[in-house]
Amino acid sequence: MKIKYPTLAVLSVFVLLAGLMLTQPALAQAQEGQTFEGELTKVDSTAKTLSVKSSKGQEMEFRYNDQTQISGAEGGVEGLATKSGTPVKVHYDATSKTATKIEIKQHQK
Repeated sequence: MKIKYPTLAVLSVFVLLAGLMLTQPALAQAQEGQTFEGELTKVDSTAKTLSVKSSKGQEMEFRYNDQTQISGAEGGVEGLATKSGTPVKVHYDATSKTATKIEIKQHQK
């Protein structure tokens, strides 16, 4: 049984394209980012990190940078540092754990 090189090339391209189609949803989800909600526990302005603890007790640390959007805190990161204990929602890149947006929420009454 002889298999010709053009046939192998076509099959190889088909397998490659099928693999790319299967990984595309995972890449799209990673680009969309993740969110984490909880109580702001610590802000380290020197290391440019913040820690948030969820209602279930899970604590996560995130990096932030100059491109991180902060809403609900006057003065940006400096204002965020005074909000310890405040509910927040952090939008972040799952790969680098860098916050892309931090939303300060009002306390539930």
